[in-house]
Amino acid sequence: MISISFDAMGGDNAPYEIVKGALVASRELKIKSLIVGEETIVTNILKELGANLEKDTVEIVPSKSVIEMDEKNPAKAIKQKKDSSLVISNKLVTEGKASAVISAGNTGAATAASLFEFKRIPNFERPCICTLIPTIGKKMLLLDAGSNIATTPDQMLQVAKLGSFLASALFENDSPRVGLLNIGEEDGKGTELYKESFDLIKAESEINFVGNVEGNTIIHNICEVAVCDGFTGNIHLKALEGGLRMMADSFKNELSSCLFGKAAGLVLKAKGAFKKIKGHFDPSSYGGALLGGLNEISIISHGSSNAEAIKNAAKHAKLLVEADIIKKLKKNFKGNTKKTAVN
Repeated sequence: MISISFDAMGGDNAPYEIVKGALVASRELKIKSLIVGEETIVTNILKELGANLEKDTVEIVPSKSVIEMDEKNPAKAIKQKKDSSLVISNKLVTEGKASAVISAGNTGAATAASLFEFKRIPNFERPCICTLIPTIGKKMLLLDAGSNIATTPDQMLQVAKLGSFLASALFENDSPRVGLLNIGEEDGKGTELYKESFDLIKAESEINFVGNVEGNTIIHNICEVAVCDGFTGNIHLKALEGGLRMMADSFKNELSSCLFGKAAGLVLKAKGAFKKIKGHFDPSSYGGALLGGLNEISIISHGSSNAEAIKNAAKHAKLLVEADIIKKLKKNFKGNTKKTAVN
């Protein structure tokens, strides 16, 4: 049985939603959930939820401190708070007690804790956040979604290779299309970073590169992977989430105003369709993002994650564990010690 550790004290809705999500994950996904948090608090929540620790394959792992969401110096915090839920949940993986870790806590601290504990895959310089985002009828990978604000063309190439490999495994696609998220589709667009990155990625024979792609067109199934620096990726991701919420709220308000005559019957049908569409575009449907480039599986979930998001983050983690993704990534990057030359 696959075991996953959960940082129960990290997140805007912690610990209740995290504990609930871990419990649901143990039941629905048939995994063992190691819930790391203040023992009395976690125990009381599980009792409230009607959990049976043996039947539900849930284990409480005590912690004494919490790394707060507004932590100003994440790296310092993980060194000072070694008894925190975040640090302990990561240690459970390196100790072989868990196959993956999930945290909805402070992103900087979660990244630092996993990087410190797991270390980087050889020949991969800067771990990056690899998040699934919705497009019309399917999902795609966006990376980097916020880990590295400053990067280099060689690192962008590494991210592109990582994204291509992950997409192959996640989408069962032997040749996923990779695009460079830019301000225009024409060659030569963007800053020097993007111009040089374009040339490097284009010259890499292992990547099915489709060139530059734009934020307003990637929803139309033009690529399976969109590559960018963390600053650009994080802005795109949050703008997308905001746009989806605005669209959902506007549509809901319009439906609510249709109360008379034949419109009432149409409203019921529309609500059913809307619920299905909302499920596809809802961030909680994919739960969290892999911190790619590390020697173990670390899933970074949104700070506002609810139980459904945490459960789906566990589903994502379980899929990656079953695919033996880390071993395959190490093999894929083995020997890539030389910088790729531009033809």
